[in-house]
Amino acid sequence: MKQYIDKDALVAEIEKRKKTNKECMLGLRNLDYYQGKVDALNDTLSLISTLKVKEVDLKKEINNWIKDNTCRGYCSASISETAEYFFELGLKAQKGE
Repeated sequence: MKQYIDKDALVAEIEKRKKTNKECMLGLRNLDYYQGKVDALNDTLSLISTLKVKEVDLKKEINNWIKDNTCRGYCSASISETAEYFFELGLKAQKGE
């Protein structure tokens, strides 16, 4: 099963961790340790920035699927409604709704 992570949410979480580690550095204890963590987080952000995010036109993909398949007894309307329902359900799950 494939799982997807919202790129913006991931970047926000990393930025939050960077801020926390920088605040720990202000205490001047374990300075090298926290600087190393910040450097690692910056490297991770650099890697993430190279990843491409693909936008998907759901209606176009549904129509392509219907055109390319026999629908196995389902009408195109029910395929569209089902696909849209689960797409929206996935978006709600990402937002924590």
